[in-house]
Amino acid sequence: MKKRFIAILMMIILLVCCTSCRSKQSDLKFYVLKKADVTENMTESALLAAAKSQGRVAFTGEDLRGWYWPDHQVLLRDLSVHGGAQKGGSKLFQAEAGDVFILVLGNRIIYSGGFALAEETLGDTKEIYIQDGTADNFAVSCRNEYEAKDDPRNVDILYDYLADYNLLSGVN
Repeated sequence: MKKRFIAILMMIILLVCCTSCRSKQSDLKFYVLKKADVTENMTESALLAAAKSQGRVAFTGEDLRGWYWPDHQVLLRDLSVHGGAQKGGSKLFQAEAGDVFILVLGNRIIYSGGFALAEETLGDTKEIYIQDGTADNFAVSCRNEYEAKDDPRNVDILYDYLADYNLLSGVN
């Protein structure tokens, strides 16, 4: 009887610990940092600290309607965005071309990058960048340099998060 009680108590404690460790849907955040707040050689911890202190949260996991994994198209719930992107950037993120986005899950940076540049704008596009789609979606795009190696957007922890919240979309 005593062993059974201890076993049940241990199972309850384990269940409570497992459920408290599970991420919440709002733990996924797209931050936007102004170009002036980012240096080229920032460490990941400094970038995360800057995102949380100086950055702006553009979207959370709760804003997502789906994520089409093969081409990383992100579908958003109903939203109203005002303003525009001049010379590139993102209307949806309300960001300029030189700004940086940081995709964070909890306290971990999944990846970071920039925003698409306008065709007439000269400059370097970051390896991973946001490109607006229609009024309610955008793509997390990637330069073709990854073709010789794995796609840097395919991060297991992000895939698992999206699967846990039923956000993986099967249609484009």
